[in-house]
Amino acid sequence: MNLLYEAKGTVYPASAQSHIAYRFMLNQPVERLHIDFTYDPKLLDDDGVAQKLITSAMQRYGYEQPNEESWRKYAPLQNLLTLSLDDPYRHRGQAHRMDPVQQHLLTEHEATPGFWPGTNPAGLWTVTLSLHAVVTEHCNYSIRIWKGGS
Repeated sequence: MNLLYEAKGTVYPASAQSHIAYRFMLNQPVERLHIDFTYDPKLLDDDGVAQKLITSAMQRYGYEQPNEESWRKYAPLQNLLTLSLDDPYRHRGQAHRMDPVQQHLLTEHEATPGFWPGTNPAGLWTVTLSLHAVVTEHCNYSIRIWKGGS
């Protein structure tokens, strides 16, 4: 394993519906590009907070009048963070998955679903972290990008 780039951070509910872009340089083309992405926690495990968030959203968006139990059908609430990737010349795809642990691969002839295969050229790449929902007090994430041979 030859680590090319690593980013770690913590996001908060106020960060939801935003993006964080990280740039990394490939000094030469690589045969295989690997991306490991994790975030934690996945679920909001506080029923009191979940009930407040869900009933507030139900009222705001005109769902049925919330009662003591109606909010439960929308629980548990989950954080949702996703990745997109751009090489120096084009968009290479995105991983809009619910999984809090993901591994992605890009080679000339194969790629993880959601990404497009192709050469992995030298130059400035961008990996974008999209924060669709952050419902816990905080959410930690890690992105590791590394190159490998055949």
